[in-house]
Amino acid sequence: MEPCLCSQLRRTARLISVLYDDALTPAGISVTQYALLARVGRADGLSRTALAAQLGMDRTTLTRNLAPLERTRLVVNKPGDDRREKLLYLTAEGRKQAAAAKPGWQKAQQRMLRHLGRNRWHQLRELLLYADQIAAHSE
Repeated sequence: MEPCLCSQLRRTARLISVLYDDALTPAGISVTQYALLARVGRADGLSRTALAAQLGMDRTTLTRNLAPLERTRLVVNKPGDDRREKLLYLTAEGRKQAAAAKPGWQKAQQRMLRHLGRNRWHQLRELLLYADQIAAHSE
């Protein structure tokens, strides 16, 4: 019997997340929180639906992960052009927090790239993107 692909991917993701979380500890945020701050900061006005889609999260998981960032006023909701729509923005403190966390993220990223090598990273990324497509279109 073949090893379970899902189990291996989840195990690997957990181990890599720990590496990034450890590197982000001095900034006081997790890799998931850093990803949220980075995405919201780049977009400068992003709906929850769009953010969830970009990160491959369901809205419930996104809401749970955004809650601490909203509580600490790193991320805020503001009305969009259509008043019914609420968009996410980083506050000034959120931008400072993202900037403070970036060196830790870069340290973890460089460590992974150093060990994987750029070629393997590009191959792995292509395989993961292909797996995303397969999973998104499975019946």
